[in-house]
Amino acid sequence: MQRFSQYAVPYNADLQKLAIDDAQTVHEDGKVVHADLHAAVFDRPAPTTVTAPQFSAEHYRIVAFPATTRGDTLRLHYTLTDLDTLYRGKFTEIANLAPTEDVEDAQETLETPRDMPVRVEANGMQAVSDTTTDSRRIRVYRYRTPASGPLAEQASAVSTLDSGPYFVATNFTSYADVARAFEAGIAPQSQPTAAIRAQADRITGDVADRRQQAMLIYEWVSRNIRYLAAYVGTGPVVPHSADSVLRDGYGDCKDHAALFIALLRAKGIRADSVLVNLGNSYRLPDAPVWYVFNHAIVWLPEFALFADTTNGFAPFGILSFAASDKPALDTATGEMLHTPPQNATNSASSINYTIKVREDGDADLAGTITLVGQIGIAPRRQLTQNTRQRIGYELLRQSGLTGTIDVLTGDANGLNAPVGLSVQGTVNGLAIMPGPAALAVPIMPNYGSIRAFAEYVLRQAGEPLNGPCGASALREHFRVELPAGAKIIAMPPDLSRTNGALAYTATYRRDGQTVDIDRTLIRDFHTNVCSGEMLKQWTPIAREISTDLKRQILYR
Repeated sequence: MQRFSQYAVPYNADLQKLAIDDAQTVHEDGKVVHADLHAAVFDRPAPTTVTAPQFSAEHYRIVAFPATTRGDTLRLHYTLTDLDTLYRGKFTEIANLAPTEDVEDAQETLETPRDMPVRVEANGMQAVSDTTTDSRRIRVYRYRTPASGPLAEQASAVSTLDSGPYFVATNFTSYADVARAFEAGIAPQSQPTAAIRAQADRITGDVADRRQQAMLIYEWVSRNIRYLAAYVGTGPVVPHSADSVLRDGYGDCKDHAALFIALLRAKGIRADSVLVNLGNSYRLPDAPVWYVFNHAIVWLPEFALFADTTNGFAPFGILSFAASDKPALDTATGEMLHTPPQNATNSASSINYTIKVREDGDADLAGTITLVGQIGIAPRRQLTQNTRQRIGYELLRQSGLTGTIDVLTGDANGLNAPVGLSVQGTVNGLAIMPGPAALAVPIMPNYGSIRAFAEYVLRQAGEPLNGPCGASALREHFRVELPAGAKIIAMPPDLSRTNGALAYTATYRRDGQTVDIDRTLIRDFHTNVCSGEMLKQWTPIAREISTDLKRQILYR
């Protein structure tokens, strides 16, 4: 009821007009209740934030159906009219359906000029008819949920444009054609002017190394140009000039790209704008559609790296997880590139804790957290936007612990250094004292957890749809010191397991009242997408990891 009794129709507020013609609730007895289109229709901008930069003027028109009860049928009729197109003479139509919903009948009718070249891709849909008149061509496609029924919903899945069913139609001839259309707008806006050259010189100073120059420019734009969704005129696809972005100190993703490119070119460093999808879509339809791209970044071929200055917290050459492992269209060349996935090379977490258990079972905690590369992007943002007290509270809460901890952070603004934190405090009720009892080391305050990955594998294994999954290197060291009166009587066994791109090791060493625990999980599978079958193959090692994390130190 909550899900279907209101319906949101997306549209582009700059380029389209949307009219809700009628909304009806039809009861089982045939009685029809019409919605009051003045009181039951609401318009809202699509929810975007500074942490999710997109170029879009997307709005939602939300229709609330009246008097809905179980067994009702809901009917909505609306008219969406293009007032203009992002690219003159070009159109793109995308209709995607959730394979987890039971669709009795969905029909897509495409009518175009007879002689217009059109690329159509109807993944998982059936072609019903294709007719022509003297001037028009009409194609009809249909989708019905298979007799086996809809797929079960799952917590994490890729876009339906990666799996289907979907319908895509466009008169773009190729993705190179899409690239040319975007480049025509950004190229004139990213040329270095006198002001741009002067700023580039101020940023780089007397640094001669070209990669170092590029990194300094990246850091300056990341830190000094605010992300702001400022859409004016052809704003959705044409950036403001690099001069105006420099002057104003803000811009959206394509504005960031224009300024970054201009500053690099001022130092003789080639840079190209690149289009990617910042959502959960990891492949492109064969039909070259524009709307699958919603974010602009920059490619520096001289250094073979991508850079995204809108993120504000990523090291030079490191992308956020959302931009990783994605097809990337170089608009200057028309070439389809690919952003690197998250892996153990560009993403690593290391924690080192000393845990001194008191006679009453509470424990004094002292440790360090070190985050390198992609895994440190979100924490770096949190560290710059929250107080130490708030950070400590959240780390305890996420770990399921109670107590008090104090967090000291290094220079979170140094984009190209690892994120480092020092943690000190007290954890309540860590152990049962006096014994006999057993102690399993709980999840300690951290931003990356071995336990979380094992649980993800066991939860998602065998699911029908692919899902996003990150890879990184996770290292955990704990030194547990028991009180003098406690006698250790048993220790967990060491464990070493490898399964394809996964490698897990755990060692347990005792020295008197002290136990050193080292655990390492290397996930290096070079993809941000995991299939249910892939996770099923990892289930045995995930179970062993889960079991090992529960193993206990026995004492009396």
